Amino acid sequence: MRKAVVLAGACIIALAVPSPASAWGYVAHRLITNRAIDLLPAELKPFFTKYRDEIVARSIDPDLWRMAGWEDNPHHFMNFGVREFGDYPFSELPHEYGAAIEKFGMATLRRNGLLPWREAEEFGNLRRAFEAFKRSPAYGPYDVILFAAAAAHYIQDAHQPLHATTNYDGQLTGNRGIHARFERDLVERFEARLTISPVPPRPIPNARDFAFDALLASYRLVDPILAADTDALAGKDLYDDDYFEKFFAKVRPVLERRLAESITATAGLIMGAWEQAGRVGQAGRGGQGGQVGQVGRGGLVSRGGLVGRGGLNLPDRPDLPDRPDLP
Repeated sequence: MRKAVVLAGACIIALAVPSPASAWGYVAHRLITNRAIDLLPAELKPFFTKYRDEIVARSIDPDLWRMAGWEDNPHHFMNFGVREFGDYPFSELPHEYGAAIEKFGMATLRRNGLLPWREAEEFGNLRRAFEAFKRSPAYGPYDVILFAAAAAHYIQDAHQPLHATTNYDGQLTGNRGIHARFERDLVERFEARLTISPVPPRPIPNARDFAFDALLASYRLVDPILAADTDALAGKDLYDDDYFEKFFAKVRPVLERRLAESITATAGLIMGAWEQAGRVGQAGRGGQGGQVGQVGRGGLVSRGGLVGRGGLNLPDRPDLPDRPDLP
């Protein structure tokens, strides 16, 4: 209990810390999750609309877990481009987790990222949370909120091109700092000018394979982003307003497309888990039978114990190495 209270307190403190150069940035994750709720089917949408604020707020939880001391870093990326995985499309890396461990060992996998398998884990957690509406009305609604937000976060990271490459911060090409400039600064500076048009979602049946596909598509966008950064900085000594205007003009189509695809994917994952759970009726009626109205009052109680405002009480995990660009 003491450990849970400490972690809950750390998550609350983390809320006051400025957004780090990680994931899509807090603004983008919230934007994506908020827009995804609008794409959900009529049977499922009422629950997510009713608890929209909590779900959107918790979509940044996986970043806060890292800031609170949990070693979650490898779950946010995959380093395509490393020698071990071969050339594009990196068929040397098995998609099946056990086969990948057997071939490379856990140390290599942790070093180069675990995102698709983490996404599969959270998708399964979300499916089981939907199923729990039938047998555990007291906790089912809570768990849907928590795991929907977590599953959303990781699939959104897979759509950020710089989460799919060993050159994740431009450190190999003289573009150091590009990670934050692309995913955070552009969104925060130009959100009002973005035109984001997600297509209607389809239920995603296999979260792991979908995450692999999203990462492969992201990898192919890395070089154009780096080239745009180099061109925008030409002749300058600092990243001023003129730089950001030029950079935004060059990468705007990529940024808008990947944000839109993240929105569609987030909705598709939620729909896929819900359908595999048997299209649980309670989810479409605002979680009747569970006391979900308590959500968002500073703390939650779930099966695992005390949950802080910014974090989920997951089981202890083995130590994993930090990633230099994801503090």
